[in-house]
Amino acid sequence: MVSFDSLRASCPSLAIRTDPALLDAAGVDALRPTRGRPELAALRRRPLALAEPTRVEEVAALVRWAAGARVGLVPRGGGSGLMGGAGVLGSALVVDLHRLDAVTVDADGCVVWAGAGATLARVDAALAEHGLMLGHDPWTFGVATVGGAVATNGLGYLGARVGSMGAQVRALEAVLGDATTVRTRVAPARSAGLDLARLLIGTEGTLGIVTEAALAAVARPEERVAAEYRLPSFSLGVSVAVALRRAGVQLACLELSAAGLPPRPASLLLIFDGLRGEARLRAERAARLIRDAGGEPLPEGTAEREWSERHAIAERWAAGPRFVADDWEPGRSGEQFDYAHVGVPVAALERVREVTHALVRRHGLALRDEGLWHWPELYSIVIAGPPTSAAGVRATIDGVCRAAQDAGGTMEYCHGVGWKLAHLAAREHGAGGLEVLRRLKAALDPAGILNPGKAGL
Repeated sequence: MVSFDSLRASCPSLAIRTDPALLDAAGVDALRPTRGRPELAALRRRPLALAEPTRVEEVAALVRWAAGARVGLVPRGGGSGLMGGAGVLGSALVVDLHRLDAVTVDADGCVVWAGAGATLARVDAALAEHGLMLGHDPWTFGVATVGGAVATNGLGYLGARVGSMGAQVRALEAVLGDATTVRTRVAPARSAGLDLARLLIGTEGTLGIVTEAALAAVARPEERVAAEYRLPSFSLGVSVAVALRRAGVQLACLELSAAGLPPRPASLLLIFDGLRGEARLRAERAARLIRDAGGEPLPEGTAEREWSERHAIAERWAAGPRFVADDWEPGRSGEQFDYAHVGVPVAALERVREVTHALVRRHGLALRDEGLWHWPELYSIVIAGPPTSAAGVRATIDGVCRAAQDAGGTMEYCHGVGWKLAHLAAREHGAGGLEVLRRLKAALDPAGILNPGKAGL
């Protein structure tokens, strides 16, 4: 039985909560056993407690205590992650960062300092007062936090314009596993050795707990144009995405989607934004290229409706209970479904698609969606099957990830590794690369307390 008496004595201002119902909700994220991972139900543990720091000094005190007590710490933001990265799968305490939510805008510098617990929507609202906006716009915009987005190096709907979250980070403040606090410098460019901020981005709280970040802000567009097209096939959509990039047509968002196994038509959603006249010019150039390739525009208003509803799934998720006991009952019946978001060199994409289609057919699954996001290398699928298909769903997702790796790509471009893909970390980094990462982990987190069991570290 872990006692928190010494923690309370060393840091009396730190809020520590132990209500069982609260702990159940705080110990899981959006990954569920019904995503082809039935063993997750047996691995889940109720957190020992929930700590809610309000200052970086409290985070440092908590880490110092946990290192001495050999208690794991699982950082938590909005809890919307899909990979089990914020799930508690052993004896651990959850560090809920939602009270670290201060936002300070430097409008002339086009930079915003935001606490790790600030939601992306809150940061964007603060920037809007200055005619600026946050470039990172994932489907979980109203739920996801700055710390979570940095930890997973997430990619949002405006990624074609601004890149992933890591590309928008200008500086970080974080507490490492030995309770050292580091704060890097803000600069649009630097040539001063290893960048500590880059070292921590995408490491899912395994090397340090991010407490604050300086993010690049971008101008709110004077004009935004949304257009959607019907294409005869997904393959043609890939060719169009390649052609748009080669022609220099700058996009804010590209989303290619087809429902079901080929032959099926595909839809292509394009978003252009910028100065008045700029977005329209790009949209017109793209329209000519797509028309020449055999694409047809969908009715006016279709693209605007789809774009306006891009956050709806997360909003519905946020409105419901964060923990439902039935979801975690061993052997629970229910549809199995899962996603894969892999990066694949363009030259190898058709081969990876062939592997995907073969796996879907072999395991009797439905291919709910096949897509590209922003660049022709970023390939995604959504699959589903009956309650008895858990093994097939997992085999298919793992098989697609392995195919992407074997093609020289990556097993995940958007959501991090978490627990779900940790078993593929050695294939991703190579044995030598993973060993280097584990040596970094040992140096920055000598007691091994930071988000144990995640990301293959």
